[in-house]
Amino acid sequence: MKGNKVTVDRVIAFLRVYLALACCWPLPPDATKFQRLCRRILRYFCLANSITIIFSGVWTISKHGDDAFMVMRVGCQMSAAAQIPLQMILFAMQDERMQVKMFMLVMLSYVMLCCVWGTCSILCCLAITGVSFIFAPLLLPQPFPLELEYPFDIYQPLQTIIYVHHIIAIFQSVTQVGANTFPALLLWFVAARFHILSTRFCTVTDMKQLLKCVYEHNILLRYAEEVTHAVRYVALLCITCSTGAVIFGYLTFMSRQPVSVKFIFLMIGLCGFVELYMYAWPADNVMTMSSDIALAVYNSSWYKDDVAMRKVLMHIIRRSQRPVVVSVPCALPQLSMTYYASYISTVFSYMAFIRIMIGQE
Repeated sequence: MKGNKVTVDRVIAFLRVYLALACCWPLPPDATKFQRLCRRILRYFCLANSITIIFSGVWTISKHGDDAFMVMRVGCQMSAAAQIPLQMILFAMQDERMQVKMFMLVMLSYVMLCCVWGTCSILCCLAITGVSFIFAPLLLPQPFPLELEYPFDIYQPLQTIIYVHHIIAIFQSVTQVGANTFPALLLWFVAARFHILSTRFCTVTDMKQLLKCVYEHNILLRYAEEVTHAVRYVALLCITCSTGAVIFGYLTFMSRQPVSVKFIFLMIGLCGFVELYMYAWPADNVMTMSSDIALAVYNSSWYKDDVAMRKVLMHIIRRSQRPVVVSVPCALPQLSMTYYASYISTVFSYMAFIRIMIGQE
């Protein structure tokens, strides 16, 4: 258990450093004024940098609107760039809710395994994609990492400044997509607490222990509601942006492009699928674990208890039949592995339709 705790501490410390540019990790409640000022300055700088990239992308698309392949490539890049300012705003709005006690490392071994696996997989994909974009000018006939154009002539030292500007934007995009590991970690933590509570319900022997478990269940439901409210709009933004990136990325991959171009956009599409999977897997686990409370209560020795305890247990069973879900009314149904499977099917249908529209059968 001590080894697991050290591993969790290292994962959290790594994420805090890695996601610093994403400005998603909430400051501690006792943060100084200087720390808050530095966070605010960094956030404004990142917003300005990403918005400049978006304006450049809009200019490029408007200039090459008759070139379908150019629009697809730039549209794929802009789908990732648009996520930067929008997700930063959402995280800023949820700062208070994000300040949860996630450092109570009451984690089970399987939760630790899922956290490390998910974090390493998505960060590796993102790192490969980011490096591919940064070194793209070495292999492709383009002056900058992103295929953007500007309404003015570019000479030195402005060319170097724009190149650095693109590198910062790429790193921002990588960290913003990687920032989704933070809400995913919160969801895994909620699922772990539901699992622990289920095991406690199975071992209840008297009314005192039962009332304590009922109290913990009510506290956990409120905690889970806060987490799902903080996560759901970020998840909706993730689905929206990843849909554009996946569609444009794989359409570019299937078109007649150089292998170096295909590899970059294939990685973008893969990152889009992995990004949504990082939400769907823990959200589905939260839904399952919150419902398993009823099964744990039913499997306990309730038939040996008195009438008062049976009534309390029946109330818990009825309450657990409404699982904790991540959803947005009229926009996002229950986020789960079933939704993820239907999402993949729908995205490939859109890809086939657009491919027919542009005559690339």
